[in-house]
Amino acid sequence: MNLFIGKNHQGDNSPVQSVFRLAGNDEDALTYALGYLLAHDPDFCAKLLGKLGSAWSKELSDGYSIHLQEVTSQGYGRRDVVVQTDNMRVVFEAKVGGAEPTAGQLLKYADELKLWGPRKNRALVALTQGELAESIERDVRARLSGEGINFYKIQWHEVIELVLSHQPPGNSMITRYLFDEFIRYVRSDYQMGYFDAEILIQDVNKRNAQIFKECWVYVTSPKDKKAPLYFAPYFTQENEISGISLISRVIGVESVVFAQQEMDEVSAHHTDEHQARWIKGKGMVRERARREGFYHGEVRLFYLGRPIALLETPATKKTFNATGPRKQIPQQIPKGFTLRFDDLLGHV
Repeated sequence: MNLFIGKNHQGDNSPVQSVFRLAGNDEDALTYALGYLLAHDPDFCAKLLGKLGSAWSKELSDGYSIHLQEVTSQGYGRRDVVVQTDNMRVVFEAKVGGAEPTAGQLLKYADELKLWGPRKNRALVALTQGELAESIERDVRARLSGEGINFYKIQWHEVIELVLSHQPPGNSMITRYLFDEFIRYVRSDYQMGYFDAEILIQDVNKRNAQIFKECWVYVTSPKDKKAPLYFAPYFTQENEISGISLISRVIGVESVVFAQQEMDEVSAHHTDEHQARWIKGKGMVRERARREGFYHGEVRLFYLGRPIALLETPATKKTFNATGPRKQIPQQIPKGFTLRFDDLLGHV
């Protein structure tokens, strides 16, 4: 049996594939689905807030409430998702697809001091597909900090990763069903494209290879992909071993103009080891920027997971392109070049 929704059908012959699709297939419906998971599973809510820092997740120990599309009075608009306790208020401003919130949309929250109340812990989170423009982030962070409100960024692919890796307390079948339904909703029913590539492939010289291996950071052009799932460096011939052999999960992405930043802080949040490596790597890239002339220009930084050995024998352009009809690797890899997992693994 199939279930179709006439109201949201829009000429598509696909049946409903997830219970969350019953709320629609737009931005509001997606935040409803996320809010439901946050309210249903405190452990998952703690993990999401933990991406802001461990102190935020600890605030949930005495109970919390979730507010969706919160409306209080005219002029303040609607807050997509709010996580609230007696001592904490975290507001999520969510955008889907290629949209991003404007500085005006985010700064309106600075005027809602009555809503924030006497709570000590206050945070506004921009939840987007790609990274937020640095100019918007800088202006919003400066204004909100003056009101005692912290500002953070999270990307949708990070939320998806949390959902995929989450183990429900007590292996609850009901909770597992809800999380599986959310993934089915995003992947099959809701066409937001929470990532724009499976594996980003780029030529990496000896200097960049050192930063990648030691610090789990890669610097590239703003024209590159915004939200790949993984990064696989193609080590050029000046390296000891050339070709593709390692792969790293993309944990965070940041647009940077080094001349406008005084300290090597990183926007992504993960383990202490990741943070230490990323900060060191960002410092090394900063020195490269001074020497190589891109200190005043915008670049994109990928904060990566621990490199994993994917191929025992590196895939080279020559051998890869000799394996048949699969996507080939150009001799000069252009910015934004990507492969699917089946393209890469089919080479082995």
